[in-house]
This record gives sequence, structure tokens and C-alpha cells, in this order.
Amino acid sequence: MWILILAAGIVIALGFAVDRLGWYHLISGYNTMSKEKQERVDIKKVARLIAWMCYGISALFLIIALIELSGWNVPLEPFFLALMVFIVGMLWRMQRYDGNIYDGAGRLRPDGKKRLIPIIIVSVVLLVGVPALMFWFSQPTEVIVTDEAIVIEGSYGREVPFDEVEDVTWTTLPDIARRTNGADTGTRLTGHFRTEAGEDVLLFIDRDVEPVIRLDWSDKTIYLNQSSFKETRQLYEDIRSR
Repeated sequence: MWILILAAGIVIALGFAVDRLGWYHLISGYNTMSKEKQERVDIKKVARLIAWMCYGISALFLIIALIELSGWNVPLEPFFLALMVFIVGMLWRMQRYDGNIYDGAGRLRPDGKKRLIPIIIVSVVLLVGVPALMFWFSQPTEVIVTDEAIVIEGSYGREVPFDEVEDVTWTTLPDIARRTNGADTGTRLTGHFRTEAGEDVLLFIDRDVEPVIRLDWSDKTIYLNQSSFKETRQLYEDIRSR
């Protein structure tokens, strides 16, 4: 939460510096142009759009921080998707004020398509890559139990040898303080988190399903479950029977 608030403050400061203080050297691409090409850019309008983009991003960060601070059970994915669309829209709007891409009549210059390639790549990454990644993290975790180990597939997956497991417990998920290196998408928690008690744990959890399985592994404590109570209980029995 505090990281989001700090990030919002930094982004606001950047937007203000570019727009109000005229720190155009902070604008990527513009600061490496030749003087001739810089003169073709309506830099004041570009700077104003950058500022509004920064303020919009900061506002969204603060809204998410407020949701986390209040403990409201609100899905955050729509906010991030809206952020991606907002950023892409603003980036494309900025290109209209680049005279190196469009002429005075608003027509694309002969070499304009080449200059738009970086924006196209960024747009694809933000509008396709990020949602695809969120969808991937939202999928149920596949767990395979062999005679030698518990194999957790997917992102942050681990192979946990039985001879390194100190205990297996049927329990409830402890209160989670924060994510240290993981994903919180929809009802799923995947990756590295820290509990309110200060314990660093590895989670493969659907928050709608309880109880959960706790593995006291020599490397790190793991909490995991499956898509239903029945499947989770069956997994627990399979692990205990080894």
C-alpha cells in the first residue's frame, strides 16, 4: 500500500516537472532527437498530455491503495485493465503532435509508420500481454504427487521432495500482510507473501476454498489448495499417504 502511495507521489512530481517546469529532457525519445526534429514537435501539448497521464496513473494508484487500506473486497483487475487502456490511449494521442510522424494536415508522413513501431509494440504488450499474464496467474494450480515429491506446476512452481517435508497440516490460511514477490489476481494468491505474524510463505491459494494444506518444507512454508474442498481434501490425503 505504502509503495503505491510513494509511487503516486513520484509520478505526480514527474508530470508536474515535465509540464510546469519544462523539464522536457525527461521525455524519452524527445531528448535524443536532433534540434531540427525537436522543432517539429509541439512539445508543450505533448508535455501537457504526459502530465495528465501521470496524474491519471497516480489517481488510480491512490484508489488501489485506499481499497487495500480499507480492506474492501474489491477486485483490482478492472482497475489495472483500465490503466492499460488509458496509457495506450494517451500515448497514441501524443503522436498526433509529433510533426516527424504526421504533417500539418494530419496525414502520416512516408516514414511515419516506422516511427510508430515502438508505440505499436508497447500497445500490444499492455493490451494483450498484461491481460494474458493476469489470466495465466488466475488459473488453478496443478499439483502432482509422486512417490518421491510433491510437484507444483506453473508460475512459482516447486518440486518438494518428501524427505524435506517436516509436516503436513490441514488448516486455515493465516492473515496475509503483503505480497513480497507474487501475484494477487481475483481470488488467487500465487507466489511469495508475508503473513501478519511476519512469516514468509509461498502461496498457491484460491481464497474461496478453505481449509487449505500447509507444507512445512525445509526451504519455505507452503500453503496450497485446489479448486474445491473435495479436490483439496483428496490432495491432502494423497500427500499424507506417501
